[in-house]
Amino acid sequence: MPRTSTTSQAPASRRVTVPGLEAWRAAQARRPWLREVAIFGIALVVYQVSRMLVIGEPSTAFQNAAGLIDFEKSSGLFVELSIQQWLLNHLALTSALNKFYMVGHWIITPLFFVWLYRRRRRVYPYVRNAFLAANAIALAVFVVFPVAPPRLIDGDGFVDTLSGVSNIDLHGGVLSGLFNPHAAVPSMHFGYAFMIGVVAALLLQHWALRLLALSYPALVVLTITGTANHYVFDSLAGGTVIAAGFVAVQAWQYVWPALRSTPAAAALRRGA
Repeated sequence: MPRTSTTSQAPASRRVTVPGLEAWRAAQARRPWLREVAIFGIALVVYQVSRMLVIGEPSTAFQNAAGLIDFEKSSGLFVELSIQQWLLNHLALTSALNKFYMVGHWIITPLFFVWLYRRRRRVYPYVRNAFLAANAIALAVFVVFPVAPPRLIDGDGFVDTLSGVSNIDLHGGVLSGLFNPHAAVPSMHFGYAFMIGVVAALLLQHWALRLLALSYPALVVLTITGTANHYVFDSLAGGTVIAAGFVAVQAWQYVWPALRSTPAAAALRRGA
């Protein structure tokens, strides 16, 4: 009589599934761009919350602002009052720039990344990572070097055009929770614009579109300086921080060769 095998087969390993996670994976498989939306959404929340939490001491922020103004005066950079005085003679333009300051980069920056993702996919991860790295660097600067913006400085002749011309109060109501009043340096308004202008100018083909891209950071400089929200130095710092973000990503790729996005970096270099 044949012997019946008594060896029992080990139960197959079961995969633990989390309904929400599985649904997210399925949605991401159908729409890969959802991952990017999630990355930027999380980054925005972290950046805004961190920016609010790192508000420096007012006395330190105003002391640093005074030192910065003295530095600009001694180096010939102190042109903010001249720019603002010209704008105050053109109140319709001032009002338009106030509105642009409040909403411009919230619209243009996302549109830039959507265009980059759809039309320049190879470059997109490189620029996205540099952008996120630059924001992390900016947060560190806000912590160690709080600076009050020109519109809060008394005695130097600055005018808060947001409040005086457009009746926008950044220090009261809902808006008060969205702004760090002592985060003038660096200006990420300009930093974002500088990144968009340079990257777009390198990637676009038509010369007119390149000029349009490069005009955007120039418009932002006029806006943030003429409305007394930033010093000239802040724009220089913002551009430096963005450049540091790209350097940080490049350095990270050399430390971890598996993460190198050489096609993206090479594409930008070819454009340059």
